[in-house]
Amino acid sequence: MEPRIPDGSWCVFSTPVTGTRKGRILLIQLQTTTDPETNARYTVKRCESTTTQPTPTTPWRHLQITLQPLNRTYQPIILTADDEGEVTVIAEFMQRL
Repeated sequence: MEPRIPDGSWCVFSTPVTGTRKGRILLIQLQTTTDPETNARYTVKRCESTTTQPTPTTPWRHLQITLQPLNRTYQPIILTADDEGEVTVIAEFMQRL
């Protein structure tokens, strides 16, 4: 997550994460895949999403979740609605120490 979080930084995270996650930097656990850059099941990325519009009979739902690194040299992790159970939000990044 450079340049905002340099490698080796100690960070403060907050849990639980409530409300919208859109635009927040999150610590995320991937259930069955790994981050392609680190090959780890945990990653820190900014969360972006596209959702459906709710109707009186159906709630909103995710169409796509993009886990976006701040460092442009890395690729985002893109998940579809079918992958929604693949992601567990652990905590929100608050600050670097």
